[in-house]
Amino acid sequence: MEIASTDTLETEPQDEKEKAKEQKRTFLLAIAQGTFIRISFAFADSTTVLSAFVYKLTTSNTLVGLTGSIGMAGWMWPQLLISNLLEHRPRKMPFYALGMGLRTFAWIAICLSALLIGSRNYGLLAAYFLCLYFIGSSSMGVSTLPYMDIISKAIGPHRRARFFSLRNITGGICSFFIGFFVLYVLDDEFGLAFPHNYALLFGCGAVSVGVAFTIFLRIREPVHAVQTERRTLRQHLKQGPQFLRTDRNYRLFLYFRIFEHAAGMCGPFYVPYALNRLVIPESTIGLFIAVSAASGVISNFLWIYAAEKYGERWILILTSAMAGVSPMIVIFVQYFPPVWRVPIYLAIFALNGGAMSGMMVGYMTYMINIAPPRVRPTYLGFMNTILFPCGFMPVLAGKLVGTLSYEGVFLMSVGMGVFGFLIATRLKDVYHEEETS
Repeated sequence: MEIASTDTLETEPQDEKEKAKEQKRTFLLAIAQGTFIRISFAFADSTTVLSAFVYKLTTSNTLVGLTGSIGMAGWMWPQLLISNLLEHRPRKMPFYALGMGLRTFAWIAICLSALLIGSRNYGLLAAYFLCLYFIGSSSMGVSTLPYMDIISKAIGPHRRARFFSLRNITGGICSFFIGFFVLYVLDDEFGLAFPHNYALLFGCGAVSVGVAFTIFLRIREPVHAVQTERRTLRQHLKQGPQFLRTDRNYRLFLYFRIFEHAAGMCGPFYVPYALNRLVIPESTIGLFIAVSAASGVISNFLWIYAAEKYGERWILILTSAMAGVSPMIVIFVQYFPPVWRVPIYLAIFALNGGAMSGMMVGYMTYMINIAPPRVRPTYLGFMNTILFPCGFMPVLAGKLVGTLSYEGVFLMSVGMGVFGFLIATRLKDVYHEEETS
């Protein structure tokens, strides 16, 4: 009698064990990378630190709005072109390295410009900052698509919301303490005069970006089937409108993001409004960051529960509702006694922090899930590029502040948020069979 070989039976469990070990390693490295990215955002947050920095340099609401726009529009514009370079390549890590290398350089240069130019020429420093910030934001657009593709290959669809929430939790805890560090650095008693105190924050941000970059390079990128040939740019550009015509969820998600960008256009003006109209001390910016970070940490437990219990679209529904409440409260802050204004503003940043954390989880998870794996870079790149004009919503808001007042802009944001919420309720959860099998 012939005895069957047990080699296969022994190998399969071993292969599964090694696969599980590699997935755990990748998951932990990606969490660590995400944590340091969140830390870098805390040191140079566009709605608090950068808004205050530009406002002190220029006293211009338009340039404050431009700063918020550069962060978003710079991230968006390269993605359709990058997706054409990526889609047919089995490995995307080299493009991630290119983007993150440029981003690290940009923040080092921003730190040095603040140190070397200093208070001698605020106009020149503002110009250097805006140019370098655009380079840094654009390089983040270069690294985003390869990052998202690598994460989607390494982490299964039903673990993605948990992953993005956990990286927000760990990063948010660190950001909470960084908020108090920012408060200390921006306080007059710290000893560093403007803009050297901001240079210290930018330097810390540059170090955090560099650490995140180094950690992610240690991930062993999985290799999956891809398109065998690169499409011409003309063929590539034609795919986007086809996706919109044939994919209802993709189309609705685009509309949702347009309204949410419009609703968020007031974000960069929370701090100038507090400094200029409510006469809240500049050092309180650190408290805003700390409260926003704490809210982001706590809210992520809600996002994990909502996604795993009811589906990822519920993250979008809940966060769009929360985001619409913040500008509504800001409108009424001025009618409260001065002693109440800081606590109410802290509540605003608590709501806003939770909403922004949920948006990060919801956008990334939902977008990865609805995109067919083989054309995922193009799905993501087309949507983010077509949203490029929306990145200039804060500039529009800065112009409107002069005609409608701060309160008028905040009220417009509330209205746009209502439309975004209604669209979110029409979205459906989608999972692709080849990723769930």
